[in-house]
Amino acid sequence: MRSRIAALGVVLALSTATVAVGAVGLSLTTSPESAPQAAPAGTRADASTAAYPTVEDHCYIEGMIPHHEQALELSSLVLAASGVRERTRALAEFIVTDQTSEIETMRAWQTAWRGAIPAGGSNGGHDGHGGAQPAAGAVPTGCGDHPHTQMKGMAGVEQLAALDAADGVAADRMFLELMIAHHEGALEMAESAVREGSNAYVRASGKHVLVEQQREITAMSTLLAEAP
Repeated sequence: MRSRIAALGVVLALSTATVAVGAVGLSLTTSPESAPQAAPAGTRADASTAAYPTVEDHCYIEGMIPHHEQALELSSLVLAASGVRERTRALAEFIVTDQTSEIETMRAWQTAWRGAIPAGGSNGGHDGHGGAQPAAGAVPTGCGDHPHTQMKGMAGVEQLAALDAADGVAADRMFLELMIAHHEGALEMAESAVREGSNAYVRASGKHVLVEQQREITAMSTLLAEAP
Protein backbone atom coordinates (compact mmCIF):
# COMPACT_ATOMS: atom_id res chain seq x y z
CA MET A 1 0.00 0.00 0.00
CA ARG A 2 1.41 3.37 -0.93
CA SER A 3 1.23 6.03 1.71
CA ARG A 4 -0.11 9.44 0.79
CA ILE A 5 0.12 11.09 4.18
CA ALA A 6 3.25 12.97 3.07
CA ALA A 7 1.12 14.67 0.43
CA LEU A 8 -0.41 16.86 3.15
CA GLY A 9 2.55 19.24 3.06
CA VAL A 10 2.10 19.71 -0.67
CA VAL A 11 -1.64 20.21 -0.26
CA LEU A 12 -1.14 22.94 2.33
CA ALA A 13 1.17 24.74 -0.11
CA LEU A 14 -1.55 25.06 -2.77
CA SER A 15 -2.02 28.64 -3.89
CA THR A 16 -4.94 30.51 -2.36
CA ALA A 17 -5.94 31.75 -5.80
CA THR A 18 -6.30 28.23 -7.19
CA VAL A 19 -8.36 27.11 -4.23
CA ALA A 20 -10.59 30.16 -4.40
CA VAL A 21 -11.40 29.51 -8.05
CA GLY A 22 -12.44 25.95 -7.27
CA ALA A 23 -14.49 27.08 -4.31
CA VAL A 24 -16.41 29.63 -6.32
CA GLY A 25 -17.21 26.99 -8.90
CA LEU A 26 -18.69 24.82 -6.18
CA SER A 27 -20.53 27.71 -4.48
CA LEU A 28 -18.51 27.01 -1.35
CA THR A 29 -17.40 30.53 -0.51
CA THR A 30 -17.78 31.50 3.12
CA SER A 31 -20.08 34.40 3.90
CA PRO A 32 -18.36 37.21 5.85
CA GLU A 33 -20.84 36.99 8.71
CA SER A 34 -20.17 33.29 9.23
CA ALA A 35 -16.38 33.41 9.00
CA PRO A 36 -14.55 33.00 12.32
CA GLN A 37 -12.48 36.00 13.29
CA ALA A 38 -9.04 35.84 14.85
CA ALA A 39 -8.94 37.00 18.44
CA PRO A 40 -8.10 40.71 18.60
CA ALA A 41 -5.18 42.10 20.54
CA GLY A 42 -7.33 42.68 23.61
CA THR A 43 -8.30 39.03 23.95
CA ARG A 44 -5.88 38.38 26.80
CA ALA A 45 -7.41 41.13 28.90
CA ASP A 46 -10.95 40.05 28.02
CA ALA A 47 -10.23 36.42 28.89
CA SER A 48 -9.32 37.29 32.46
CA THR A 49 -12.71 38.85 33.14
CA ALA A 50 -15.99 37.18 34.10
CA ALA A 51 -16.43 36.23 30.44
CA TYR A 52 -13.47 33.84 30.67
CA PRO A 53 -14.16 30.66 28.61
CA THR A 54 -16.04 27.87 30.36
CA VAL A 55 -15.41 24.13 30.32
CA GLU A 56 -17.74 23.79 27.32
CA ASP A 57 -15.77 26.42 25.41
CA HIS A 58 -12.39 24.85 26.15
CA CYS A 59 -13.53 21.31 25.39
CA TYR A 60 -15.16 22.31 22.10
CA ILE A 61 -11.82 23.68 20.89
CA GLU A 62 -9.90 20.70 22.28
CA GLY A 63 -12.15 18.35 20.33
CA MET A 64 -12.59 20.37 17.14
CA ILE A 65 -8.88 20.80 16.42
CA PRO A 66 -8.18 17.05 15.94
CA HIS A 67 -11.51 16.71 14.14
CA HIS A 68 -10.40 19.33 11.62
CA GLU A 69 -6.98 17.71 11.39
CA GLN A 70 -8.56 14.50 10.14
CA ALA A 71 -10.46 16.50 7.51
CA LEU A 72 -7.06 17.68 6.28
CA GLU A 73 -5.82 14.08 6.20
CA LEU A 74 -8.86 12.86 4.23
CA SER A 75 -8.45 15.74 1.79
CA SER A 76 -4.73 15.08 1.32
CA LEU A 77 -5.40 11.42 0.52
CA VAL A 78 -7.97 12.13 -2.18
CA LEU A 79 -5.81 14.90 -3.67
CA ALA A 80 -2.93 12.43 -3.97
CA ALA A 81 -5.13 9.90 -5.79
CA SER A 82 -5.28 9.75 -9.57
CA GLY A 83 -8.45 9.91 -11.66
CA VAL A 84 -10.45 12.01 -9.18
CA ARG A 85 -12.92 14.49 -10.67
CA GLU A 86 -11.82 18.12 -10.74
CA ARG A 87 -14.86 19.30 -8.77
CA THR A 88 -14.10 16.80 -6.01
CA ARG A 89 -10.47 17.95 -5.99
CA ALA A 90 -11.55 21.60 -5.80
CA LEU A 91 -13.78 20.82 -2.83
CA ALA A 92 -10.94 18.99 -1.04
CA GLU A 93 -8.62 21.94 -1.70
CA PHE A 94 -11.16 24.33 -0.25
CA ILE A 95 -11.56 22.19 2.87
CA VAL A 96 -7.78 22.25 3.38
CA THR A 97 -7.67 26.04 3.15
CA ASP A 98 -10.74 26.70 5.30
CA GLN A 99 -10.02 24.21 8.05
CA THR A 100 -6.30 24.98 8.23
CA SER A 101 -7.28 28.59 8.91
CA GLU A 102 -9.78 27.51 11.57
CA ILE A 103 -7.20 25.30 13.31
CA GLU A 104 -4.72 28.19 13.43
CA THR A 105 -7.41 30.50 14.82
CA MET A 106 -8.50 28.05 17.52
CA ARG A 107 -4.91 27.44 18.58
CA ALA A 108 -4.42 31.21 18.85
CA TRP A 109 -7.43 31.35 21.19
CA GLN A 110 -5.95 28.60 23.35
CA THR A 111 -2.68 30.51 23.58
CA ALA A 112 -4.49 33.75 24.48
CA TRP A 113 -6.57 32.01 27.15
CA ARG A 114 -3.49 30.47 28.74
CA GLY A 115 -1.76 33.84 28.64
CA ALA A 116 -4.65 35.39 30.54
CA ILE A 117 -4.16 33.15 33.58
CA PRO A 118 -3.31 35.46 36.46
CA ALA A 119 -0.12 34.94 38.44
CA GLY A 120 -0.65 31.99 40.76
CA GLY A 121 -3.79 30.99 38.85
CA SER A 122 -4.91 27.39 38.99
CA ASN A 123 -4.44 25.02 36.09
CA GLY A 124 -8.02 24.06 36.73
CA GLY A 125 -9.57 20.72 36.05
CA HIS A 126 -12.67 19.13 34.67
CA ASP A 127 -14.55 19.49 37.93
CA GLY A 128 -16.28 22.63 36.64
CA HIS A 129 -18.37 20.59 34.20
CA GLY A 130 -21.98 20.16 35.21
CA GLY A 131 -21.59 22.42 38.23
CA ALA A 132 -19.63 25.48 39.21
CA GLN A 133 -17.38 26.62 36.38
CA PRO A 134 -13.63 27.05 36.91
CA ALA A 135 -12.54 30.40 38.25
CA ALA A 136 -11.43 33.05 35.78
CA GLY A 137 -7.98 32.10 34.58
CA ALA A 138 -8.36 28.36 35.14
CA VAL A 139 -7.82 26.16 32.09
CA PRO A 140 -9.88 22.95 32.23
CA THR A 141 -8.04 19.74 31.42
CA GLY A 142 -9.16 16.16 30.98
CA CYS A 143 -11.77 16.86 28.32
CA GLY A 144 -11.53 13.30 26.99
CA ASP A 145 -14.88 12.35 28.49
CA HIS A 146 -16.61 15.52 27.33
CA PRO A 147 -19.21 15.20 24.51
CA HIS A 148 -17.32 17.68 22.32
CA THR A 149 -14.24 15.45 22.27
CA GLN A 150 -15.99 12.25 21.26
CA MET A 151 -15.33 13.51 17.74
CA LYS A 152 -18.34 12.09 15.95
CA GLY A 153 -17.93 11.13 12.29
CA MET A 154 -14.22 10.34 12.53
CA ALA A 155 -12.97 7.79 9.97
CA GLY A 156 -11.38 4.63 11.31
CA VAL A 157 -7.89 3.32 10.56
CA GLU A 158 -9.20 0.80 8.03
CA GLN A 159 -11.24 3.45 6.22
CA LEU A 160 -8.22 5.74 5.97
CA ALA A 161 -6.12 2.87 4.64
CA ALA A 162 -8.78 2.04 2.05
CA LEU A 163 -8.89 5.64 0.84
CA ASP A 164 -5.09 5.71 0.75
CA ALA A 165 -5.10 2.68 -1.57
CA ALA A 166 -7.92 3.84 -3.84
CA ASP A 167 -7.83 5.74 -7.13
CA GLY A 168 -10.32 7.05 -9.66
CA VAL A 169 -14.03 6.64 -9.05
CA ALA A 170 -13.46 4.52 -5.94
CA ALA A 171 -11.32 7.23 -4.28
CA ASP A 172 -13.75 9.94 -5.36
CA ARG A 173 -16.81 8.19 -3.91
CA MET A 174 -15.04 7.01 -0.75
CA PHE A 175 -13.77 10.49 0.05
CA LEU A 176 -17.23 12.02 -0.37
CA GLU A 177 -18.89 9.36 1.79
CA LEU A 178 -16.31 9.67 4.56
CA MET A 179 -16.27 13.47 4.49
CA ILE A 180 -20.06 13.78 4.57
CA ALA A 181 -20.14 11.62 7.72
CA HIS A 182 -17.21 13.60 9.12
CA HIS A 183 -18.96 16.92 8.52
CA GLU A 184 -22.20 15.63 10.04
CA GLY A 185 -20.25 14.86 13.20
CA ALA A 186 -18.80 18.36 13.22
CA LEU A 187 -22.30 19.82 12.95
CA GLU A 188 -23.31 18.05 16.17
CA MET A 189 -20.24 19.41 17.95
CA ALA A 190 -20.90 22.92 16.60
CA GLU A 191 -24.56 22.83 17.66
CA SER A 192 -23.45 22.03 21.20
CA ALA A 193 -20.94 24.88 21.15
CA VAL A 194 -23.57 27.38 20.03
CA ARG A 195 -26.10 26.07 22.54
CA GLU A 196 -23.81 25.57 25.56
CA GLY A 197 -20.78 27.78 24.91
CA SER A 198 -20.33 31.11 26.65
CA ASN A 199 -17.30 32.60 24.90
CA ALA A 200 -18.18 34.83 21.95
CA TYR A 201 -15.32 33.51 19.81
CA VAL A 202 -16.29 29.90 20.39
CA ARG A 203 -19.92 30.57 19.57
CA ALA A 204 -18.87 32.38 16.37
CA SER A 205 -16.71 29.39 15.43
CA GLY A 206 -19.63 27.04 16.00
CA LYS A 207 -21.90 29.18 13.83
CA HIS A 208 -19.30 29.23 11.06
CA VAL A 209 -19.03 25.43 11.13
CA LEU A 210 -22.81 25.09 10.98
CA VAL A 211 -23.06 27.35 7.93
CA GLU A 212 -19.96 26.27 6.01
CA GLN A 213 -20.02 22.54 6.60
CA GLN A 214 -23.74 22.22 5.85
CA ARG A 215 -23.02 24.02 2.59
CA GLU A 216 -20.22 21.57 1.85
CA ILE A 217 -22.41 18.57 2.73
CA THR A 218 -24.94 19.77 0.15
CA ALA A 219 -22.21 20.12 -2.48
CA MET A 220 -20.71 16.73 -1.65
CA SER A 221 -24.10 15.02 -1.74
CA THR A 222 -24.64 16.41 -5.22
CA LEU A 223 -21.20 15.21 -6.35
CA LEU A 224 -21.85 11.77 -4.87
CA ALA A 225 -25.19 11.51 -6.70
CA GLU A 226 -23.46 12.41 -9.97
CA ALA A 227 -20.56 9.97 -9.51
CA PRO A 228 -20.31 7.19 -12.16
